[in-house]
Amino acid sequence: MTSEIHSIVAEIDKEIRQHPWFDFHVFSYNGSELVIAGSEDLSCYHTLEIVFEDVFFMSGFYQGWHSDTKAPVFILPQNESDLNQQFEIEQGYIAFIFKAEDYKNDIVVAAKHISYNTDTIFYYEREGLKEKERLASFVKKKSVASTIKPI
Repeated sequence: MTSEIHSIVAEIDKEIRQHPWFDFHVFSYNGSELVIAGSEDLSCYHTLEIVFEDVFFMSGFYQGWHSDTKAPVFILPQNESDLNQQFEIEQGYIAFIFKAEDYKNDIVVAAKHISYNTDTIFYYEREGLKEKERLASFVKKKSVASTIKPI
């Protein structure tokens, strides 16, 4: 495992722990790329996207989980070989762990690559987006034609 991976994981955990609480959910999965989104309020937006590429395995909750930000939330396992054997993770994949507050088991993702962004992604139509703000891909924009009323 490279020092770059350790650095990215530390950066993500630092971003998460700047908040008084943080919730997560699976935002998207396309067969090889998994996006875990997080924020203080997942009903309207998210402020963090953790993107796992070439995903081999996930053990977790799709609808969401809470994490206590007073302790590390996003970590690399200390017992990587034990975890790899337990979940039969193939060589070459890296195991990442989200510490879940309300569940006995943590969330585990095994992937070859990881990246993240801190854009704010809104789940509803919104005008005047600023830099690092965008609408979620599922938000339907009203067309100009549908807002014009006939005379």
